[in-house]
Amino acid sequence: MKVLYTPNIKWNQSPPVNFGRETVLSLSGNNWDDYDYKTTLNAKLIFDGKVLDFHFNLKILIRNSTYTAETLNELCSSGWNGHFPIPKLDYISIPSDIDFYKSLIAKIGPQKTEEILEILHDASILSHSEKHPSYSLTNDDGFKVSLLRESGSHKAYLDGWKVLKGELSEVKNFTLFMQSRTGEKKEIPFQFESSLLPYDINVLIGPNGIGKSHSLKTIVSGWLQSDDKKAELFFDRRPNIGRLILISYSPFEEFDLTLKNSNLLDKAAYRYFGFRHRTGTEEDGSAKIGINRNLPAFDSSNSLITSIYDDQKTSFIIDKVKKLEAAERALKPALGYDYLALEVLPESVTTSLKNKIIEIKEKNYLKIDEDIPLLIDKSNLVNLCKLTEGVKFISNGEIISLSSGQRLFTYIVINVLGSIRENSLVVIDEPELFLHPTLEIEFISLLKEILKPFRSKAILATHSLAVVREVPSKCVHIFKEVDGILDIIPPPFETFGASVQRISSYVFGDSSLTKPFDDWLSRLVKDEPDVDTLISLLGDEINEQLIMKISKLGRLHNGN
Repeated sequence: MKVLYTPNIKWNQSPPVNFGRETVLSLSGNNWDDYDYKTTLNAKLIFDGKVLDFHFNLKILIRNSTYTAETLNELCSSGWNGHFPIPKLDYISIPSDIDFYKSLIAKIGPQKTEEILEILHDASILSHSEKHPSYSLTNDDGFKVSLLRESGSHKAYLDGWKVLKGELSEVKNFTLFMQSRTGEKKEIPFQFESSLLPYDINVLIGPNGIGKSHSLKTIVSGWLQSDDKKAELFFDRRPNIGRLILISYSPFEEFDLTLKNSNLLDKAAYRYFGFRHRTGTEEDGSAKIGINRNLPAFDSSNSLITSIYDDQKTSFIIDKVKKLEAAERALKPALGYDYLALEVLPESVTTSLKNKIIEIKEKNYLKIDEDIPLLIDKSNLVNLCKLTEGVKFISNGEIISLSSGQRLFTYIVINVLGSIRENSLVVIDEPELFLHPTLEIEFISLLKEILKPFRSKAILATHSLAVVREVPSKCVHIFKEVDGILDIIPPPFETFGASVQRISSYVFGDSSLTKPFDDWLSRLVKDEPDVDTLISLLGDEINEQLIMKISKLGRLHNGN
């Protein structure tokens, strides 16, 4: 495989891809500015003359240079033919996506991949061979604020060498530093590493207005910082996650919607799902935030389409998790459907999709399977579908009727799948808002099914006791406020499978669970202190447990 830089190509154009039947990593210049460092190169992978549908960049830092493309252009003007390695210079590189390593291994094998990474002076590989002269560039400011600035590159640096060695990377524990409303610095030690108990979900629980959502915002802000030094203000170590997915279906939340206006190159590093959306533009002053309750359905349609095309693009990677298969493993046992479908416009159905169309009550639905990307390109499919109708679940030729809660949690699962990648972090604010207790438990079960194959983790801010009892105590973080001072503590007992009443008593205090009922019963006994008469009046409307409580209150009231 050749690594070739082509000089003097406009920054917004792709590098050349026409190399006959050759296998080439083709590079060209980009002027993306990371705080006065311009190290980004546009990149394309070509295998046997075919361009791989994989979008990524390569960042290269050259010693004593702050503008990589400019330096390489000058070398080419002086006679260099653009073929790597770069002659007579120390340099170090990192890809923007850890799948760069997997793509190379799948196409050319591990040995040739290692040879290419050595030519590129790949930082992740050099981190395990520190004698290389270019390794000292990892101490350079340009390495920290440019090469490691974005989440994908940081993840590639931490775990790229593991991919080459055939090792699996896992999300590590990290501690979040946050400030309470009164200015105190608080720590939340998120636990994700355990060989025995399920540490895949961490839970923040406590009353409203105490700081749970603020903690989630702090995670997002800290993770998107430009370098390790700035990240140290938020974490004990920068989390080794590849993507952050935030879900909040509250009309009152104020999370960031997108990275559109951020100074980050990889806008897909962060994905928000909720009821809010941005309309208009900043340029003409029409930008504003709107609320649309149909967004979960619309997003689910887009996410399902994204999932099947992601599966098709990465089908050559042997151990790559198939998103459509993951959806079916999680949702089919819960809903019992035959297949997933999207409603399509009848006048837009093409001949290629004819065998995939089913008519139900005079409406056309497209059966979604792994063959769809082979029949139609993604943009055309998006135009065919009525995205606002959401994903449909078909059984025996009919659409399964779901409650609003069931629809929402299935949409969440599908939306997560559309954005997830290995070692992602899924952050969900109050998932119980539209779910009754039984669905809360089912949702947690489905979420775990999605997280596991992608070796990803989740953090939930919740009031749900049912959720807490599904999580080990080391993964539970209780928010309490005493005399205006916030404290974040673990429970002093094991919550995994514990009594809901015991959890409630510790998290919220006994009064939150029993006081309204006790007050009502006390008033009843006070109005009629003769408990025998009271019990007789209530007749068969009360059970034995209530009779015992009334008798006990009667003895206390009468001083017996």
